[in-house]
Amino acid sequence: MHKEADVTTIVSGATLNWKGVFDLSDMYRQLKWWLEYEGFGDESKNFKEMKYVERIKPFGKQFEIRWVGEKNISDYFAYQIEVTMLIFGVKDAEVNVQGKKVKIDKGEIDMKISSRLISNRSGKWKKDSFLKKLYNTFIVKDRIDGYKQDLYEKTYKFHEEVKNYLAFHKL
Repeated sequence: MHKEADVTTIVSGATLNWKGVFDLSDMYRQLKWWLEYEGFGDESKNFKEMKYVERIKPFGKQFEIRWVGEKNISDYFAYQIEVTMLIFGVKDAEVNVQGKKVKIDKGEIDMKISSRLISNRSGKWKKDSFLKKLYNTFIVKDRIDGYKQDLYEKTYKFHEEVKNYLAFHKL
């Protein structure tokens, strides 16, 4: 993102808290896949794992993960989704699934999902440019409103995907 780009927060922090059993590596892969499928997850272009920390604590493993994915909509606009996960108290567990013992993880997940609409993403105009203000106010205002709505829906669709994934794995 260029330093002259404008950033509008669409969702400042949809949260999700979960305590129970889950498959951490599968969840990681599935969420990453969803972002990639939606255009936010290409690591060679627009996706960065800003943080991945794994700690061994007396009460179990702790993970801190932060992803930032960006999806270019046009030369002027882009979407950005940020996912922050704190996963703690992770221990190995065994559960019975259809009479078979399956190894799985047990712990707590605190997740925050935020999104931003980026305009003037390539820095074509200066931050306080009069022409940019005219362009945003009169020429692309409807497009901006549509992009805001679309990104809001995508953000909560991701949030819903995470909830569904965890609910599906609830035993």
